[in-house]
Amino acid sequence: MDKHVAVKDIINFLGSEIISIDGNPENIYVTNLKPPELVDKDTLDWIGKQKQNKQQIAEETAAQIIICDSTVIFTEKIATQNKVLIHVNNPRLVIALVADKYFLKKPEPGIHSTAYLHPEAVVDSTVYIGANCSIGKCTILEGTSIYPNVTIYDGVSIGKNVLIQAGAVIGTDGLGCERRDDGTLIKFSHLGGVEICDDVEIGANCQIARGALSNTIIGRGCKINGLCFIAHNCVLDDNVWITGNTMLAGSVKVGKNATIFSSVIVREQRRIGQRATIGMGSVVTKDVPAGETWLGSPAKKVEK
Repeated sequence: MDKHVAVKDIINFLGSEIISIDGNPENIYVTNLKPPELVDKDTLDWIGKQKQNKQQIAEETAAQIIICDSTVIFTEKIATQNKVLIHVNNPRLVIALVADKYFLKKPEPGIHSTAYLHPEAVVDSTVYIGANCSIGKCTILEGTSIYPNVTIYDGVSIGKNVLIQAGAVIGTDGLGCERRDDGTLIKFSHLGGVEICDDVEIGANCQIARGALSNTIIGRGCKINGLCFIAHNCVLDDNVWITGNTMLAGSVKVGKNATIFSSVIVREQRRIGQRATIGMGSVVTKDVPAGETWLGSPAKKVEK
């Protein structure tokens, strides 16, 4: 990374995230973020809350600027090395904010020459659309990035600052069917759309189906990892976190700030409450109340 960022600028950006600062950050610059074994003098280093040897790390790191929690003490040894401790409640959260603001290379706005756009698609001038994308009659608002080989069908609306990784497919038909008495399958037509709100991230090779009559909705700030399937008429409230290879069947509703870990299957029409957590590999066949943790196949409440 070739950034050259003033520590004072980082401090101003973080604002109320900072509890206190020990040492003098004036006229100090950082140029990189690196794993512990590669940290150098110009690295913005950080110490996770769960580390057992936080004080030792602070005293021995080659970095001059360290983001840590308040249990790390500004000892004489740290002071004589001219180091600066920036105390915060959650160092990992703060380093994520700083990385996104100063070190993440984001694509320049523009539409790749190999991408297809429907003539009536409404796409803001600040949007990036990568190679071989197919964009239907839809709306895409400012700051959104769509990586190569994404397909977006008609009837999809995408908010601001959305990130859609390569290979995702948004707005496909679901597969709701009814059988005649003789067993013949009749597909229920899907006439709805997909609404993706601001600040959503959709991982590589995800599929999100459009609704049957109403829309499938992905709420503000949701993060969905790769290889997930979100079926027709699912509604995700704000800040839902879904990790890889998870499947939500039709009309599942997930409450605000819920977390669903990898390889989970949720039966159709189930309800996952606010701040609920579903453990890895679970099969959810019942509604999950707010704030509870469920695990297993079939999933059951985990008593804390």
